[in-house]
Amino acid sequence: MNEYDEDAFIIGTMTQSFSRLNSFYICPYEWHKNYIDCEKKEGSAQAQSGSLMHEILEKYAKNELTIFDLSVYYMDNFDKKVTYDFPRNKYVDLRQKYYDDGLNYLDNIDLNLEDYDILGVERKVEFKIDDNNCIGFIDLLLRDKSNDEIIIMDHKSSSIGILKSGKIAKKDREHFDSFKKQLYLYAKPVFEEYGHVDKLKWNLFRERKYLEIPFDIKEYNESIQWAKDTIDKIKNEREWGINKEFIKAMNEHKYPPFYCMNLCAQRWNCDYKINYLNSLKEDRREEYE
Repeated sequence: MNEYDEDAFIIGTMTQSFSRLNSFYICPYEWHKNYIDCEKKEGSAQAQSGSLMHEILEKYAKNELTIFDLSVYYMDNFDKKVTYDFPRNKYVDLRQKYYDDGLNYLDNIDLNLEDYDILGVERKVEFKIDDNNCIGFIDLLLRDKSNDEIIIMDHKSSSIGILKSGKIAKKDREHFDSFKKQLYLYAKPVFEEYGHVDKLKWNLFRERKYLEIPFDIKEYNESIQWAKDTIDKIKNEREWGINKEFIKAMNEHKYPPFYCMNLCAQRWNCDYKINYLNSLKEDRREEYE
């Protein structure tokens, strides 16, 4: 069995998820190391901070923490759970910024669940895209008591710019499209179980705001098709090239992009990045190490 056949066999037996599919577009090389070679993954302070907030909001929704306990739990656990260093930033201490944003949200939490029947908290959903097994976890699955609308809610630490018109800022549209794809995929098993999904909603907790859209069957079908197409691309991939922004940086003799330096799960195990950094002058390289 050649290398391509081995990859194809592994991919063919793989359970897919939105994050796994989406990460393929960020960097196929990283994807292969993560999911085919099963190399050890590096985490990040941003991801750890987000996981802590998800844990707290899960406990809150399950009545394991009262509204008065949230900030105390957060303060007691932030340094224990957020063990990676945040990226350096000449304008702000990112660790302090993330900490303050989380504490401010929990001190003033407005996640009102009394008007809803809670159908699931961190609910595991399993479904198929064609013959491919898929899995996801819904942060909150809610039914509005007043009108029986079913709402899929996701907690996000990310920022999304919303204009006065209500439209998404141009710089964040691609990011928001990925948000929608994720929840539309999660909607598939929910729709199959309940017969309808009415709204998709995001709790942008660091910004203390909510973003909500009605369920759109056209966007739902497009998201399912995106998943099918992505799975096919992964199955047919042979080159496993590197992040496109990194290629651009190398061509322009610049440093690797933020993702490659700070968020990539293989950032200390990327031969391309290591070799490229070693090719840069010592005095410039030290700025990023």
